[in-house]
Amino acid sequence: MIPRYTPKEVRGFWTDRTKLKYWLKVELAALWARMKLDEISAECYKAICRHAGFTLKRIGELEAISDHDLAAFVDCVRETLCQKGVKRQRAEEVHKRLTSYDTEDPALMLMLIKVGRLIVEALQKLEDALLVKAQEYKWTLVTARTHGQAAEPTTFGKELLVFAYAVRRAKERLEWSIEHDLRYGKMSGAVGTYAGMNPELETLACQRLGLKPALVSTQILQRDRHAAFLANLVIATSTIEQIARTFWVRMRFEVMELQEPRRPKQKGSSAMPHKKNPILTERLIGLARVMRGYLQTALENIATHEDREISQSGPERIILPDATTLALYMTQKITSIVSRMKVFPERMRENLDMSQGTWAGQRVRYALVEVGVPDAVAYELVQRASFEAVSQRKPLAKVLWAMPLSESDQRRPGDIIHGAAYRNLFDPQSYIKDGVETIFERFFPEEVAKN
Repeated sequence: MIPRYTPKEVRGFWTDRTKLKYWLKVELAALWARMKLDEISAECYKAICRHAGFTLKRIGELEAISDHDLAAFVDCVRETLCQKGVKRQRAEEVHKRLTSYDTEDPALMLMLIKVGRLIVEALQKLEDALLVKAQEYKWTLVTARTHGQAAEPTTFGKELLVFAYAVRRAKERLEWSIEHDLRYGKMSGAVGTYAGMNPELETLACQRLGLKPALVSTQILQRDRHAAFLANLVIATSTIEQIARTFWVRMRFEVMELQEPRRPKQKGSSAMPHKKNPILTERLIGLARVMRGYLQTALENIATHEDREISQSGPERIILPDATTLALYMTQKITSIVSRMKVFPERMRENLDMSQGTWAGQRVRYALVEVGVPDAVAYELVQRASFEAVSQRKPLAKVLWAMPLSESDQRRPGDIIHGAAYRNLFDPQSYIKDGVETIFERFFPEEVAKN
């Protein structure tokens, strides 16, 4: 991943040096298991642990000859041991009876678990930020839109709770995937039959690494595990995209209900000084597309032929580091936007009022039905009055007041629903108050307990 989108927490993580450290950790776990099984002596194990190491330069030289990175790594570790006085016979116990992915797969899982936990923590911070903002704007009225059209009132706080709940689900899915898809390893040999190996080695080594042994494997762990983890990452970043898109709509010039956090001397355009472009939300919308592309590749990696072929290997070296890095970046960036964005409640109310009160159409309709007006008549009346209110830019309350129910019934709504009861039909907060309170009680039961 390019530095622009690499959070500090993972700088230097997806590197050859880090990967090789994890390979060595797996090799030492295998040796520990063999010691427990009395295949090597404790002295042999301790000597290897004390002196095992590698250099990137030497591995590069060896790989130039063998064209096999794991083999070059093993040769380098053995060379290093011999140079430090470990007998060659003991040095050659490193990687004995193992195949490449007995080392590489457990190491990759450990790396994915580590960065996956970072993403889970970041998602928790995002949920927390959304909950804080939701409480702050619990009663900030705003127009809800369906099909891009003004629908009924909601509150900005309630809208943020929708996102907080989605982020919580994304976090829980990712936690599940870490424990049920990733926390597995294999040391079962060239085709997964433990040929020439004690199967107990796999169990002991995986336990040493904090992994569970797969019940069955080929030369590799099946790639549905990696694809499932990546799918859950993509779901999380698609939720981030939904948040960003919603904010972007509310930042449009004609809407102007939100504004991205900006630096004091930030430029919106190289040509137009007046611009305040929502570059952060647009960036996240675009990066979500990249994440979905990674998932497509991960899904195709599942279909490895028979017991092994390496068509999945090259793509994984790109998509797994990039996807995890990008998911962490996107989560941190949207959290920053949520925490620091400007909210304009007055503008939200202006936009709600722009609907001329037509949002109350359903409420008026059923109020008429309750006093005996047929539903079809009430629906047609409210629809006709609403269209007229918008086209003439007059409040629906006034238009309806003077409009006959129908040609055959010349009564007007004001003749049926009187005074304060009629005016209350156009009070948005009273319309949604009980529902919004109920929703917030679900998220903040401690506040209910206090009261």
